[in-house]
Amino acid sequence: MRKLFLAMAIAIVTATAMSAQENDKENKIVIPSAQTDKDGGYDDNPAIRCGIKFNLRLSGVTKIELESVDGNPLAGTANVKKDIQGKPTVDNIENASTIITFSTDNKSGFTAGKDYYISTLPCNLYGGYRLSIYRDGLVAHYFGVHQTVEPGIFINPDDLVESELEFGKPNAPLVEEGRPKMDSKTHNLFVQYRKKPTEANKQALLDQMSVRYDKVVARKKNKLRQLEREAKTYNIVEHMQGIVDEMVQNRDSRIQQQFFRFIDPRKDENPKDTWMVLRGASAPNAYIGYAPVTNAEYAAFKTEFVYDAGKENYPVVNITIAEATAYCDWLTAQDDTHAYRLPTDEEWILAAGHMPKDVTMNSGHVETGLTPVDAYNQTTGACGGIDFWGNCWEWTSSTDAGGQYIIKGGSWDSKRDDCRSEKSDDVRTGTRGYANVGFRVVRTDVSNAR
Repeated sequence: MRKLFLAMAIAIVTATAMSAQENDKENKIVIPSAQTDKDGGYDDNPAIRCGIKFNLRLSGVTKIELESVDGNPLAGTANVKKDIQGKPTVDNIENASTIITFSTDNKSGFTAGKDYYISTLPCNLYGGYRLSIYRDGLVAHYFGVHQTVEPGIFINPDDLVESELEFGKPNAPLVEEGRPKMDSKTHNLFVQYRKKPTEANKQALLDQMSVRYDKVVARKKNKLRQLEREAKTYNIVEHMQGIVDEMVQNRDSRIQQQFFRFIDPRKDENPKDTWMVLRGASAPNAYIGYAPVTNAEYAAFKTEFVYDAGKENYPVVNITIAEATAYCDWLTAQDDTHAYRLPTDEEWILAAGHMPKDVTMNSGHVETGLTPVDAYNQTTGACGGIDFWGNCWEWTSSTDAGGQYIIKGGSWDSKRDDCRSEKSDDVRTGTRGYANVGFRVVRTDVSNAR
């Protein structure tokens, strides 16, 4: 009897252990970071199988690389549980990877027009993901946003336009675009709005521009992830992190700025004068100076002002807010139809636009001091003006919480990061003049002057 009881106990323990192992196996999923078109995923559990589906018409594509730009895990070994609503979720992810490569052994590449499925863990890709498409020894990058991979669902990049893909060398650095080209969908919505400016068409265009903005942010996030893996110095990573943080923090205001600048129908009435249309400004008739005010221009206002010989076309510096305002008032007094003032922080950003990635400017001590305002005129701002970045900072009429005046654009001794248009945390005391701070002027109609 004792032997029988012992045998039964052993059998129960063994069965329980085997059952626990089977349940444990059933409650785990393994997503490899390297997959092929022959992989079957985990077909035995379709309720939680998920990922991204692609279908390309291009021939010769041999590999697709998928990455979460927010660093969310796409592959690894994870436990599967059910939430309070009974939906499967994953946790305790081991051997996590944020990148998945999906390739084919077929020398001619993936079959054009066929659906392929990259298996992933359930993950939030709302902030963006990168699809790198390898073809004929080259690669093109697509960025998707506003999507989430949920159990049992495969998302697809439904706004991928193959004709707009730009292929380049695989080992080339992923350059974060300063002024990305307008895509076909945005262009079509813009044309539709211009023809029929209804509220519905306006909202459709604004929504698309929001998506476009978020794609640019996703690209920059992806550049940040790349730098985190490859950069030899942390300051490079820190620089890109600052760009990403600013774009995320000021997303709504930046989209509004871009939108109103985009739909502003005005054209420059006199392309030969020194005033550039300030598209998107709240004052519909606002113009901004082509360049910062020069020594010669300021001397015409203040006859006792003295500057070094040969520096007539250098930006005037060592000017306080009161002195800059007095100069603007002097211009206004001579003009019956226009009023002049300093730009706000927002207006300055509208005029400059995003600093181009290939900008040439007097910053980072490339020069030993100030240069003429047209020394780097090959780089222009969004309005067509010059000398927005580097050379000398520029006063704005905007202040921070402490009453300090915001300055923009950096100077000859500034780091590149400090010159970014969107950077608005550099301030100075308005009652003082500084050897590297000048100013630029905004012009409006008298009837609408603020």
